[in-house]
Order: sequence, then C-alpha cells, then structure tokens
Amino acid sequence: MAGDRFLLIKPWSYRLWSDVEHVLGQLLIAEITNRIPVIYWPTHCLHNGFIHTNGFELYFEPISNYSIFDLTKPGYTFYPPFWDADNLLVEDTEKDTWMYRSIGDLISSDANVVVGDVYFSISEIIPFIRKDNAAYGMTAVEIYRYLYRKYIKVKRDILMEVQGFYQSWLKDEHPLLAVHVRREEDDMIIDERKDKADEHYWYRNSRKYGARNKKKKKRKYRFLGKGRLLKANTQYHAEIRKLMNKYSIKKIFLLTDSEEVKEEYSKTYGDMVVFTDCKRLSGSEPAYKMENPMVKRRRGIEVIKDAYLAAQCDFFIGNDFSSLSRAIYRIKDWPAENVKLLFRRRDKRKYPINVRMIAASDKKLLSPFVKFIKELYRKIKKKLHIGGDENDS
Repeated sequence: MAGDRFLLIKPWSYRLWSDVEHVLGQLLIAEITNRIPVIYWPTHCLHNGFIHTNGFELYFEPISNYSIFDLTKPGYTFYPPFWDADNLLVEDTEKDTWMYRSIGDLISSDANVVVGDVYFSISEIIPFIRKDNAAYGMTAVEIYRYLYRKYIKVKRDILMEVQGFYQSWLKDEHPLLAVHVRREEDDMIIDERKDKADEHYWYRNSRKYGARNKKKKKRKYRFLGKGRLLKANTQYHAEIRKLMNKYSIKKIFLLTDSEEVKEEYSKTYGDMVVFTDCKRLSGSEPAYKMENPMVKRRRGIEVIKDAYLAAQCDFFIGNDFSSLSRAIYRIKDWPAENVKLLFRRRDKRKYPINVRMIAASDKKLLSPFVKFIKELYRKIKKKLHIGGDENDS
C-alpha cells in the first residue's frame, strides 16, 4: 500500500456491531484502492466510555500502525472536499445526505485521505473488486468471513473472559445451541395490510390498536379491515424444538438484552439455559440508559463476549434484522444447516420478528367453489322436493 494514501474509517451508526459491519465494507474498499486503513471511533460512540481515545481500539487490535493524527499533515489533500487537516476529528452531521459519497467517487479519488463515514454493503462493493484481490469470485457471505478472519482481532482481556466462561459453563455441554432474541419493540407495531395506495406502514403507537379498559376486560383490537395480530418473537420456540428433537441439544446459550426474555426462556427450558451476567433492560427502558460513561466499555465487552461465545456453539438461531446476529453468522464458517436467522415474510417483504404485526387475513381461495356447491345442492333439493319447505336453504 502507498505510504501517503489513507482511508479514514469513521462510525456510521454508533452501535458496536453495526459499525463493525460498516468497517468491514470500508476495509474492502481500502484493499481495492490500495489505501492504508485507519479506524477512528470518537468519544461520543455508545461503547466508548473514555476521553480522547479511539473507541475501536478499546475492543479490537489496531488495523494499521497509523492513527487519525497521522493524517492531519498540512500538505495532504482530502475527499470529500469539505474535510481538511483542521476538521478531521469533527463529526459531519450532514453525512446522511450522501453528498460526495457515491462509492465510485470514493474509489476513484486521488486525495491523500479519503474519509469513509457512510455504509456500503459488501454486495454493493463486489462489482469493484479486481481479479488480483483475494476476495475476487467470493460471495458476499464469504467476503465478510474473509474480512473477519483477516482484520477483526479481539483484545486479549476480552478473549480471556470468553474462554473463561466457555471452559466453566459450555465446554462439556455439546451439542450447544446459541439463541439470540432481541427484546420486543414495545412502542412499534407493523400493519402489513395495504391501503388504496398499496403502501405498507409502520406504526409507532401500539395503543392505537387496542388497550385494556378500566374493568380489565379482554383486550379488543379495532382494525380498519380484517387482520390478525402476530406476537413478537414467536418463531423461536418451534425452531428450537426442531433442533432439540433432531440433535439432542444439551444446553441453550441465550443472548438477549431483555430481562423478560431471560425469564421466559429460563421458565420454558429450565436448567438447559445458560447466559452471561450482563446488563439487560426491562420493559420499555431505553437502550441508551447506561451507568456513567466510564463503564460503557463494559457494555461493549458484554456484547462482544456473547457473540464469540455463540460462535463456539454448534448451532445458532438469530434475528435477521440484528447486526449482532449477522456478526455471529459471519464470524464463523457455519454449516448451512446449523444456522438460521429468523424474519417474517409477508407479500415478498421481510419484517423483523421482534415487532408485533397486524397481518392481513388470508384470502379464502375455496370460498367461491364452496358457495357454488351449496347453491347447487339447494337447487337439487328443491327440484327433488327434499327437505320440506321450498325456501329451505
């Protein structure tokens, strides 16, 4: 790589595993453009609890021998053009406009420092991979796994925690099933039914569809048309039972951010359930409700620890809409039949399973035929004078 060509990788989402996914895409761009990658997560990232430190390096080993301060040389050129040596540490609050951030422009830039602070999936980058790159010819999943193996090295103290828990609680319990269940989005409900404009809507106010009255009568839902309410996270148990019956699962390693989910699974599966001692939320408690900033690194360690413990299991069931579940799917080269990421599919659309949904009632395809048979039967009875009154239907 050229010594004066850099790709500065800034955060995109400020959620740990989402930003790791973003980093992997940018690392592939760095390989394609022959640039030295430099990752910088600033102090306001959710899991960076220290002042004037690089949040990425709180959890992972450095990707290169350079820091963001090495890129602030006065003679360097920058792209997008609004960056310079003086503002490189500042957050661009307008990055979601994607100005000067098309993937083609970033790859073709001749600037000394290109700043990558927007998300590109591997699938979007694949067309730009040249034949001399190691990722050439791979699928998107294979590329993610290649990038994880090459670049993402967890800090030693975190790996020691992972191995300590594994040796104490999981090592002798194979076959192991890891299950990641995100808590229900209590303030969100998806209405899958279509209106006249043939649109789908996500409603944030679940109370719009029903509430208990003062006499605590059965909940009633007022629908604008026929529909049925699908509860959140209901697909998990059927998938768990399939694996338990087929492979004689000994232990279930549960990953969840919800106290209610932990209690549900402990009650349902008893001593089979194993989980780490980490911060979990109850009810609609906001995800950003943490202790003081100096313990935020602990929260990052907890989600990394869970992910790498899950990767040591034999089977995994997760949430297709979760960056944590996707990370577990990509960290390890799983046999296809051993891993499943769940979602709901309605009318060729995918929806998260940890959200309640109002689903349109299934059409009764046989109802016209049944109606025809009933009418024919009535006419035959009438003609043969069977059944008494001629008005009998």
